[in-house]
Amino acid sequence: MISRVEWFQRIVGLKGGRFRQTGITGGNIVVGTVLGILSGKYIFEEPLQHYWAEKRAEEAAAAGDGAALTSSSATGGTNSNGAPTTG
Repeated sequence: MISRVEWFQRIVGLKGGRFRQTGITGGNIVVGTVLGILSGKYIFEEPLQHYWAEKRAEEAAAAGDGAALTSSSATGGTNSNGAPTTG
């Protein structure tokens, strides 16, 4: 009987034995990559579209406010906390 450490090493392929994978592993890597890409697209496509739509809206709002901030900072305006600047 083998110890648990040897058993684990054989399962993960660190030590030869009946659990060790044989044959060409390149095909398995390609299949795993394709499955990962397709499942990731299926799982995360809608949340990512929602996230980037929010980011674009925030950037558009910031770009609109950015012009106002540069003109107000030249005349005194407010600091980053919204309090009026002095000096």
